[in-house]
Amino acid sequence: DLPISGSIQFLTWVSPGRVQARLLDLVFPFTGEMLARQTRMLLNGCSARLMRVGQRSALVSQAHSDITRIRPFPDFDGFYGPASSLPGMPPACRTQRQLKDVRIGFIGWGSMAQAISLGLLREAATAPEQIMVSGRREEALDEARKEGMEASTSNRSVAEWADIVVVAVKPQMLDSVLPDIAAAWQEDKLLVSVCAGVSIDTFLQKLGENAKVVRTMPNTPCMIGEAATAYSGSSQCEDWELQLVDDLFSAVGKVHQVPEHLMNAVTGVSGSGPAYIYMLIQALSDAGVHSGLPRDVSLSLATQTVVGAAKMVQTGTHPALLKESVTSPGGTTIAGVKALEMGGFNATVMQAVHAAKTRSEELSQLQTTAQKPRGWTGARRARRGH
Repeated sequence: DLPISGSIQFLTWVSPGRVQARLLDLVFPFTGEMLARQTRMLLNGCSARLMRVGQRSALVSQAHSDITRIRPFPDFDGFYGPASSLPGMPPACRTQRQLKDVRIGFIGWGSMAQAISLGLLREAATAPEQIMVSGRREEALDEARKEGMEASTSNRSVAEWADIVVVAVKPQMLDSVLPDIAAAWQEDKLLVSVCAGVSIDTFLQKLGENAKVVRTMPNTPCMIGEAATAYSGSSQCEDWELQLVDDLFSAVGKVHQVPEHLMNAVTGVSGSGPAYIYMLIQALSDAGVHSGLPRDVSLSLATQTVVGAAKMVQTGTHPALLKESVTSPGGTTIAGVKALEMGGFNATVMQAVHAAKTRSEELSQLQTTAQKPRGWTGARRARRGH
C-alpha cells in the first residue's frame, strides 16, 4: 500500500515482512517472490530505503547490520540488469562508477579547490551540476554559481550532498570543519583530503576506522592544469574508488599513487618543489642581468630554459644523459657545472627536500596528536599503494 512512483534507481534490502515482499515484487517483478523467500531471515527487523533517479528520499531511516551479508543470487539478473549494478548492494557486488556519475563536494573553495573544480569542467570530466562547493566568501560562491555549480555557506550541506567530499581547507581550520563532516558522514562516501601534512588517521579518528579516506598532495601548478599530484588511500578504499581520485586529479596534471609513508617525501619534492624552481629561475635571471641583459629578456630566457629542459626530461631521457649531451669537453657548460658542484648544488637541493619532508612529518604528528581522542588506540591499517 506504499505510494511508490517514479523510476527507482536502487533498493537497500532492509524491509521486513509484507512490505518487503511488495517492494521486491514492484522493483523486480520477475524475481520478487524468490528474493523475498531467500532473504526474509536476513532482513527481519530492518527497514527500507529507496533511491529515485534525480532525487534521494528515505522512506524509513533505520539501518541494520544484516545488510552487509546480502549477496545477489544466481538468478537475480533480469529485466533491470545485473544485481551488481545496484548501488545499494555491498561494495564487492557493485559496478564501478565513473567520475561523471558521482557528486563531488568541495569544503573550502580557495585557490586549490577552484583549480581542481574548474579543471574538471575544462576537461569535461564531469558536469557543473555534479559539483557543490562551500565557503565563507559570498563573492567566491557567486563565481561558482556562474560556472553552474551548486554553492553554500554550509559545510554540512556539502558533506550530506556529495558522494566524494574534497576537504580543501588549511590544516589549522580542520578542527572547525570536521564536526560538520562527521555529522553527515556515511560509510559509502569517499573523503579526499587536500590538507597538507594531515594524515589519514586524523580523519579516521573522527569518522571511524571504516571510513574511506584518500590523502592527496597536489602542488600550485594545479592552477594552470600542470599539477604533480600524489595520493594514498585508507584500507577501506576500493580500487575503483581510488581510480576516481586518480581521474579527478588527472584533470589538472600528472598523478601518482604511493604508500602513505611516502607522502611527506612527496611534499618535499613536488609539494614544495615549485618554490625551488622559482628560486632557480630568479637566480638565472639575476645572473643574466648581472652579465648585462635587460631584466625582461633575462627572465624570459631563464623561464623558457626551465620549461624546455623539463620537456626534454619528459621525453624519457635521463637527466644525467641530457646534461652530458650539452657539456662539451673544455666548454662553457662544464665550467658552469663545475661552479655549481663547488657550491654544493646537488647537496643543497637534497637538503632542501629533506628539510621540507621533515617539517611535513612534524606537522603531521602535531595534527594527529591534536585530533586524537581519549581511548584512541592509534592502530594504523595497511595502506594501498605502489
